[in-house]
Amino acid sequence: MDKIKVFKALLDKFETDEMKKYCEDMIEQIPDYIFTMPSSTSLKYHNKTQCQPHGQIFHILMFGEIMNYILGLEYIQEKYYKPRHRDCLRCTAIFHDALKCGLNGSKHTVHEHPLLAGEWVRTTTVEHDIPQETKEYIAHLCERHSGQWVETKRSKVILPKPENDSHFLVHLCDYLASRSNLDMTYPDEIYEALGEIQTPLEEIPALEDYVIPFGKKHKGEKLADVAKSDPGYIAWAKENIYSEPMRTLLAQL
Repeated sequence: MDKIKVFKALLDKFETDEMKKYCEDMIEQIPDYIFTMPSSTSLKYHNKTQCQPHGQIFHILMFGEIMNYILGLEYIQEKYYKPRHRDCLRCTAIFHDALKCGLNGSKHTVHEHPLLAGEWVRTTTVEHDIPQETKEYIAHLCERHSGQWVETKRSKVILPKPENDSHFLVHLCDYLASRSNLDMTYPDEIYEALGEIQTPLEEIPALEDYVIPFGKKHKGEKLADVAKSDPGYIAWAKENIYSEPMRTLLAQL
């Protein structure tokens, strides 16, 4: 797989050769698992596209696309008036989840992955390297991309919250790029770079024919029948089930 080609659309938006070459070198260091995993390892969050194989890449690309739209605004260009500064923010779109499942690629998202990404930026040396001060700035951006969601029962680590406008801008882009009801289209070149031919999503069966294949309460029953007999379950399922084809069929109810 050509990792750099996967991110070509984002790299083409960089304004300085220095930061573009540095970012390209860092992309080569991103663990391979990032290029094949869904963005949500529990399949409960993010949009449908991002919950499929390669979904993490689609999330990064959407994050970067949102970031570039914002960086193109006159107000933002006046605030971040140096192209190099804007390119640091562009790097964060690609780096923020670089170690989402840890150094060795666990089965689930590691809560402290923003801190791991920050340390990765600080300590990784590449051919077209940049000053340590700049690395520190990008590392701080990565470490605070989770925004207000800094704690979890699965870890004792408390992540740092955004402390300034740059931190919040990164968090905002990540937040919007992870909403389940927002999505974007991706050119065929992306799928080709990932080593796949774009194929249609799994065909969705007719609502009236679909039988629930899991769970203790309604397994083996038709979803349409359950919608009539147990609306409480349907309300719960809409909030908690994100796998296909259930998710699409629940939206039809």
